[in-house]
Amino acid sequence: MTKSNLVSVSKFYLDSLMATIETLENEYVMDQLERSERDIQKGRVRNAREFLKEL
Repeated sequence: MTKSNLVSVSKFYLDSLMATIETLENEYVMDQLERSERDIQKGRVRNAREFLKEL
């Protein structure tokens, strides 16, 4: 059985994949995501509507 070295994907999928790779490579963004996850786990969250009213 031979394996193909060519794969065809839609432009939308390719763009999405490239954006994901850029995000994963961005240390600042990944740090913020990790901090956000810790906040959620510790219950440090607010209702979005209430937060927007405060602005």
